[in-house]
Amino acid sequence: MRLNNKRPAAQPTLPSIPSKVSRFGNATATVPVQRMGRLAGTTTATATASTTASTVTKRPLAARPLPRAATTAAASATATRTKPASGGASGGAASSAAPKRIAPYDFKARFHDLLDKHKVLKTKYEKQVEDMGELESLPTQLEETQTKLIETESSLKNVQTDNDCLNRQVKQQAKNIETITTSLGRAKEELSELQTNHKQIKMEHESLTAEVLQLRQRTEDLLRSNEQQAKDLETCKEQLFQSNMERKELHNLVMDLRGNIRVFCRIRPPLPSELDRNRCTYIYHDEATVELQSMDGQAKNKMGQQIFSFDQVFYPTSTQTDIFEMVSPLIQSALDGYNICIFAYGQTGSGKTYTMDGVPSELGVIPRTVDLLFDSIKGYRNLGWEYEIKATFLEIYNEVLYDLLSNEQKDMEIRMAKNNKNDIYVSNITEETVADPHHLRQLMLMARQNRATASTAGNERSSRSHAVTKLQLIGRHAEKQEVSVGSINLVDLAGSESPKTSIRMTETKSINRSLSELTNVILALLQKQDHIPYRNSKLTHLLMPSLGGNSKTLMFINVSPFQDCFQESVKSLRFAASVHSCKIPKAKRNRYMASSNTVPALNSSSSLGSNSNMSSSFDK
Repeated sequence: MRLNNKRPAAQPTLPSIPSKVSRFGNATATVPVQRMGRLAGTTTATATASTTASTVTKRPLAARPLPRAATTAAASATATRTKPASGGASGGAASSAAPKRIAPYDFKARFHDLLDKHKVLKTKYEKQVEDMGELESLPTQLEETQTKLIETESSLKNVQTDNDCLNRQVKQQAKNIETITTSLGRAKEELSELQTNHKQIKMEHESLTAEVLQLRQRTEDLLRSNEQQAKDLETCKEQLFQSNMERKELHNLVMDLRGNIRVFCRIRPPLPSELDRNRCTYIYHDEATVELQSMDGQAKNKMGQQIFSFDQVFYPTSTQTDIFEMVSPLIQSALDGYNICIFAYGQTGSGKTYTMDGVPSELGVIPRTVDLLFDSIKGYRNLGWEYEIKATFLEIYNEVLYDLLSNEQKDMEIRMAKNNKNDIYVSNITEETVADPHHLRQLMLMARQNRATASTAGNERSSRSHAVTKLQLIGRHAEKQEVSVGSINLVDLAGSESPKTSIRMTETKSINRSLSELTNVILALLQKQDHIPYRNSKLTHLLMPSLGGNSKTLMFINVSPFQDCFQESVKSLRFAASVHSCKIPKAKRNRYMASSNTVPALNSSSSLGSNSNMSSSFDK
């Protein structure tokens, strides 16, 4: 009953012995074996450590002292090997001095005995872990020693190579010494001759010394004069630069006084093949006013007196040179950093393309602009300006944009610039940097050949599309750190035609619609409406900066002298009179300092009227 009612003794919970994870494979494998060997009193761990050490150290270390951990490990290994022998010799004594056996029912004594043994084993384990940590650094030291040995061998090879090179140089120098010795003999002979000549030269030197003193004095005088002239030259350069700036301001003032939208009327003469056609009467009151009279009395009474005033009226006898003399000031404004737009408007067969392009014997506005640009750029180099010209050629055919320098099908769109809501640019258009007039003429010829033309009732080769030639002028003054950016937009509009006489209805409708939208934009500007319908057609959207933005604009109104064109001529002249009445803000000069952060990044995505990336300008 007493045995059955006895409570079971609480069994002690011993802490587990943590395992040591080594960084090396062999050491990890030997740690548990070493712990078990020490607990059982065997030499298994020592033998494994010896084998690992012999495997790792394939090459002996050169007189390098072992660390304390290695010395301790060796001492422990020696003690382990000798432990069985000493234990056998004293076996009797140990058995005689064995502790008193603990009774099986004395759990408390057995617990304390096991706890003491656990403390002893834990102390031995911690000692072994410490020794093992110190031994882990041995492979690293071995690798460092091997690396240094390899570096030493490489250095030795380099030294041997340098030594071979030096030996070769010594041999070469020995040969040079022999050559020099031979030359020395000849030099001694020449020396004697030179000494004789030296005496003669010495005498001449004395006479020249006196002359040199005189020349030195004269040189000092010339240097002082040169410094004064250099100062005067810098003053003249600054005065010339300031004079050029004043010239630009005065030129722009004159152009502003003439108007930022100017209209020139040109009445073309009949061709030799058209002498038998009936012509209406044009009466020129002065160089800016023209009166149109019909030969048909009924139409004359119905429409009344037709008198129109413009900025300039050119007679049929006016030449291409006379025309360009009035246009050239605008080209000068473009070189000064302003945006210029020149476009021709009129009935088909009225001479728009002839005015803009001309013929080889009578060049038009566009080729003469090219010649004037490059001639002016040569003169501007003397003022310190360097110009770069970029050209693009665009066509609007049936309300679709086409790149005249590329035959590829592109998705081209007119987009608004991010920095300025009044600026636009055309995406995916080809932009060519022009180096000389010949290159630009080749591009113009390619664009002219790619342009859409067809025969109509009024013209054998009528332009059936709107063509836009854009020249961007980027001038840089290195000394003043100034950048000037101007642009010239030359627009040849398609000829308007009555649907009654048209044989190409689709083209005629697109052309007349775009020209009608242009008329609506002009009327909206005249009436100062809040909304201007620029986006109703690609043409008006493209001309938006020129009609209501930062640009100086010139429009040619071309009319035919024939009676059968009287109605269309009156419509064209009335439209031109409306344009002449428009007032747009003054154009601003695109001028920047090259060192500032406001210089625009000029690329192919430039606007028609002004550059899309320009964030600041100086109004001159």
